[in-house]
Amino acid sequence: METIELPAITPRRSEAYKGDFGKVLVIAGSDCMIGAPAMVATGAMRTGTGLCRIATVKDILPQVLAICPVATGFIINPRDIKSLVEFADQHDAVAVGPGLGTSATTKKIILELLERHRGPIVLDADALNTLASLEASEWPTRRDWSNVILTPHMGEFMRLMAAVAKRGGNIGMAAEKAPAAAVSAPRSLADDDDLPSTADGVALDMADEAAAATAVTSAVEPAAQSGPDRTALAELLSRATGCVVVLKGHQTVIADGGRIGINKTGNPAMATAGSGDVLTGVIASLVGQGGLSCAQAARLGAHLHGLAGDMAAKAIGPAGVLATDIAEYMPRAIAAYIKK
Repeated sequence: METIELPAITPRRSEAYKGDFGKVLVIAGSDCMIGAPAMVATGAMRTGTGLCRIATVKDILPQVLAICPVATGFIINPRDIKSLVEFADQHDAVAVGPGLGTSATTKKIILELLERHRGPIVLDADALNTLASLEASEWPTRRDWSNVILTPHMGEFMRLMAAVAKRGGNIGMAAEKAPAAAVSAPRSLADDDDLPSTADGVALDMADEAAAATAVTSAVEPAAQSGPDRTALAELLSRATGCVVVLKGHQTVIADGGRIGINKTGNPAMATAGSGDVLTGVIASLVGQGGLSCAQAARLGAHLHGLAGDMAAKAIGPAGVLATDIAEYMPRAIAAYIKK
């Protein structure tokens, strides 16, 4: 397998100021999920973002900012999502989903952002669950899906893949590239009058409904005793959606529709609540700082997140590492990476 070189991190200029390092907007949190937006924002700030803002509901915003006081806030008004999207346009990267819930308001936020906001978006947790709940006719249109980063764990992946297969995606083409997750007997729709298509009008190959179901159900069946081929699964979703996919877990897989990266950092101590929220902030930060593509930021983000987790586990122990510990070690991980 080809080794993909990770991008370099440029040391900061002596005259640098916070405006040089991007603005990240975190759209996350709900009444019972106060910590999630704070973890995303902390991950972004610890990775070097110059300015981070948290958009969440009014009732919890003070508590969220108390957890992450270096961020600033924006109150989500369910009756004025347009203002939230306009606010998102002022940022270099947007991270959406952790703790957001799957309400009608969340659905409207996700759809409006994907249809109207043109900048990079990192979708995690409830943003992914919202996409997975959409009917085929509800999927948003978007000019460029390549600057959307999906960060599912395996359960989120299965729900999302089922929804993508239902609506129509590049399943046939992806299966040829990813035989372990291939769809049986894909049906070409190239001659049909009503082709399913992506937002930019690219025709797709899609299996019939029964074959699509086979693709999704067979993905969870372990091959031998080693489990499903997660590289094939990540590539399948990436090709079907046009997005960068970060399939989280042991040796996180990053797919961008053409190349596959397998992360080699990280350890079991990182299996803790909020760890994925921190990763979402890390990736959004790297995208927002500029100079990296979404695929590069996803690969580097997974590497640095795992490296910070390795440092935390070495200092604290093989269990009991908190998501906040991973975020705390991010500057040290970046320093070690710069010196490599």
